[in-house]
Amino acid sequence: MVLMINFLFFITVLYQETVLGQQNCTDKFMDLSLVKYRAQNIGKESITEQYMASNALRVLWEYQFNCSSANITSLILGINIRRVTDCHRLFPSVQVFTSNGSHYDLVTGSERIIYYTTSNVSTNGMFEYLLDPPIKVMNGDVLAISQPFKKSSVVRVHYINGINFSSSMEYLIGSETIDLGNSVISNELILVYPITSGYCVNSTNSITAAFIKEKALEIQRSQPFHYLSQYIYPQIVFSCNGSVTKWIFGAYSMGSSSQPELQIWRQTSTNNYRKVASSLVDTSILVGPNLFEFIPQAQLQFQEGDMLGVYSNINNEDSLVLYEQRESGPMNLEIGPVFDSPLPTTVSHQLDAVTNNDFPLVTVEISSGIQPISAMYTSSTTKGTLIISSSLIADKSILVSSLSFQTDSTQPPLETATVVSIQPPLETVTVVSTLTEATPTLTTLSCSKISSDLVPWLIGGAVGVFLFIILFCLLVVGCTVAFMKKRKRNFGLEASRNYALEPDYITVDIETRMGSALNMAKDEDNYVFMT
Repeated sequence: MVLMINFLFFITVLYQETVLGQQNCTDKFMDLSLVKYRAQNIGKESITEQYMASNALRVLWEYQFNCSSANITSLILGINIRRVTDCHRLFPSVQVFTSNGSHYDLVTGSERIIYYTTSNVSTNGMFEYLLDPPIKVMNGDVLAISQPFKKSSVVRVHYINGINFSSSMEYLIGSETIDLGNSVISNELILVYPITSGYCVNSTNSITAAFIKEKALEIQRSQPFHYLSQYIYPQIVFSCNGSVTKWIFGAYSMGSSSQPELQIWRQTSTNNYRKVASSLVDTSILVGPNLFEFIPQAQLQFQEGDMLGVYSNINNEDSLVLYEQRESGPMNLEIGPVFDSPLPTTVSHQLDAVTNNDFPLVTVEISSGIQPISAMYTSSTTKGTLIISSSLIADKSILVSSLSFQTDSTQPPLETATVVSIQPPLETVTVVSTLTEATPTLTTLSCSKISSDLVPWLIGGAVGVFLFIILFCLLVVGCTVAFMKKRKRNFGLEASRNYALEPDYITVDIETRMGSALNMAKDEDNYVFMT
């Protein structure tokens, strides 16, 4: 039983690792939890965006460190992130001040820049910034945050009204001394919370990390896509090979006469992009408030590095309108400005990044499997036979399973070819196919491989089966040995019991015989006496 439990645990871990591998493949997409949250709150956002004052330093008297020594390891933040440009180049920072009599002095080396850009935005809406290295704090130290000019800042720190929060007056950035009495209780909650080793943070007004996370999520807003626009997201990429089996998206449905298109794009060179797959999505599957699923009739193939694209349809009284999170998302490339229908399959000019880095409420479910790979080839022909040799880049995780090719449009197509040989170190594949017509001109060659992402799981599965067989055999052997030992022990006990009973039988027999002899002797004595 224990062996079986261990095996099931092993299989569970293997399954979880497989799912994790698929999640990592699409971890640049908006997380499903955030898509759901943003979708169900379309039109309900009520908190007004407000940012800390420009070029100001605020001491967060709210938080008191009550350990003799600890490290601030991360910060929970409510922030807005914009794209880095010539106009946006500044970032906020945190510092630690320590008590020195009637004032506080800046701790040298305690400053940490809060560096977020479009390349490391949060996909689940939670911004926890890891401090590397951590900031050491002592009992009585205080944390301060500096916000540069907002118009020039990439990252801007939010605050919200209506909640008591203890902080200092505004100091100029770069101040190295803080007055001890400069503390005020305001109703402006600055969305910053320090996480420490040893849980050493006390909050004057009972502010918690969970509360900051909740308000940081609420502060972001959603908005409809600009209509008749085409976007490509070079930072929302697939990190494996596979196929899209389902689109999940947030939208507001006013009808179905006009449909948006969700796409997969591939960059073929510096200024060249090709649309390799797409779906005109609809509202047929509603899975939550303003949350829809769309299952393509045929799975949409993608390769590692392929990126998301979106075409936004016309916004009228009878259309499906896609939504996006306003800013705090990845880079947006716009092809445009206006298109009446989805783009053709190629774009061959430089794309401009738009000012706002909005985040589409779109995520995917994928399947990893056999993926096409391209190959260079040479061919030679003999009468009735076509021979193709293809050299593929060596990759131990690639298993070539089949090859297929086609001819130009003036010749009949060929059937799927047969793999004859694979020779390392370059995987030279020789293909032979019998021709039924005149020798055609070969134009394309495609190979199929098992996705390298699946190889570890296939190996793990095989190992799991092998271990199961071994464990089962050990279990059978163990049960057999235990049964034989028990049977042998029972046999020994039975024999001992029989042996132990024999003296009783002998004693009884002797006593019986002695009794008979005595009786006989008495009879003889009586006989003599009578005589």
